[in-house]
Amino acid sequence: MLNKPLLMGWVWILTASSAPVLSSGNPVLQGAHVHGEAVLNVVQEGTTVYIEFESPAINLVGFEHAPINPEQKAALSNARQILAATDRLFQFGATQCLLESKEINVPYPGQPAHNHPHRHEHESAQEAHHEHADFQASYTFQCEQASDLRAISTTLFSLFPGIQTIKAQWISQGRQGSTSLTPSDATLRLN
Repeated sequence: MLNKPLLMGWVWILTASSAPVLSSGNPVLQGAHVHGEAVLNVVQEGTTVYIEFESPAINLVGFEHAPINPEQKAALSNARQILAATDRLFQFGATQCLLESKEINVPYPGQPAHNHPHRHEHESAQEAHHEHADFQASYTFQCEQASDLRAISTTLFSLFPGIQTIKAQWISQGRQGSTSLTPSDATLRLN
């Protein structure tokens, strides 16, 4: 079974071995926080498929600060619920995959929201305008006939219209690659 340290090793290997591709100026794959863009990492090993998703909060909820009103609290909760509903997020074609585990990390969990929208005295105007927050989700699936898995489609674009591009990296059956997914082409091809 693939564990998170092993996945991170695979992602590191993919990133290092793809240095010429990554050095072509693709900031998301190098870890930058870019509004409108998200990152999807996929590793398939045997019958296990591990998917990791990361996105700036603004793409999913429209803001990047602690929620200041009930609507923003609801938006955070709704985004978490959507990310937890994996049957809506990913389609594996003819390959049957069952969710084994998931971890959803939402910015500002349990943090009390301010009931007033002003800046605190210790915050500068620059800090208030440059706050960043990310959603992160990781999923582990067990798939029958995983060797037949050729593509993974996602509905992330329709569920979160703030996402314009998903920078995807994948490792599967001794192959690896990277591509950009868009609302008009939301299928990651593993070949």
